[in-house]
Amino acid sequence: MFRIRILIVIVSIITISLDKFSVINRFRDNFNIYASKHAEYFITQIYNYPQLLFLQRTTQKHLENENTELKKQIEKYSILLKQQKNINQTSDNVKELHLLAKSYDNFHSNIARAIIDVNYLINDKLLLDAGDTNNIKLGNAVINKDGVIGQIALTNHTNSQVILPTNPDFKIYVQTQHTKSKMLAQGIGNHSIIVKYINKNEKINIGDFLFTTGLDDIYPANLPVAKIIKIFSENNGFNYALCEPVVNFNTLQFVVVLNNAD
Repeated sequence: MFRIRILIVIVSIITISLDKFSVINRFRDNFNIYASKHAEYFITQIYNYPQLLFLQRTTQKHLENENTELKKQIEKYSILLKQQKNINQTSDNVKELHLLAKSYDNFHSNIARAIIDVNYLINDKLLLDAGDTNNIKLGNAVINKDGVIGQIALTNHTNSQVILPTNPDFKIYVQTQHTKSKMLAQGIGNHSIIVKYINKNEKINIGDFLFTTGLDDIYPANLPVAKIIKIFSENNGFNYALCEPVVNFNTLQFVVVLNNAD
């Protein structure tokens, strides 16, 4: 009987030891700890989800508002930068034209702003913001640093109108750069100028520039007027040349109006 009790005690000790130190027991304990931690995290996430969602939406809305405000500031600074750049360019342009006007001693000069309007697009005419009160007169020459822009054809108290070299009513005597041969140029519309009755022995080439003669007492001599883009032969023993103006009228801001002082 005593032996049986001893055996039962020994078996119990072994069973308890195996249960306590076995791999299964360690796995079960680790699993319980893991499950407990993740269950707590999962419960916390479920509990906090509405708050997190609200915070996320609030943060997103705040970032969108900040982004919108930042875009507005960038656009504002971009406009200010462009305006400042235009002011600087305008100032430089006016200074440049004043220096140009001073170089013509025999001419009185005025600086005027060019205004692109319907007449420019349709009739090859340009409006200026200066008129009779600025001593602008009919027939005055209009130029800039690039060359001839045209001639005053109409004035009123505050404005004046310029016919451009491409206008069919515009005619001017021009000369070649090297031989100084004189020829008559006339506007034909469509941003073009034509020079007729060019002697076939005259050495002209595509790309040559034509200049003012200075003989008309309207323009100073040697101002660029047109550039030859095509040369045609006629049966009457002459050539004629198709030209384009040297001045880009689309970018005009300010011009010099010259009035012969003699």
